[in-house]
Amino acid sequence: MTPEQAVQANLDVKSKNMMLMHWGAFTLAFHDWNEPIERALREAKKADVNLIGPKIGETVLLDSTLNMPSSSWWDF
Repeated sequence: MTPEQAVQANLDVKSKNMMLMHWGAFTLAFHDWNEPIERALREAKKADVNLIGPKIGETVLLDSTLNMPSSSWWDF
């Protein structure tokens, strides 16, 4: 599913939060490795979806307040 389709799926199931999985750990595609998160963030903002973007390996407590990434850590 594309990043845009993932945001739509999140809307379809009426989820409170969305977190992409397996998008940046390995270079397996012809696009830039950070393109999926950038596309998903744009679509999530348009659809008013709370997209969580933790660093690879970062622990996320699902019972805490979850917000969109405060920084674009993937742009280095």
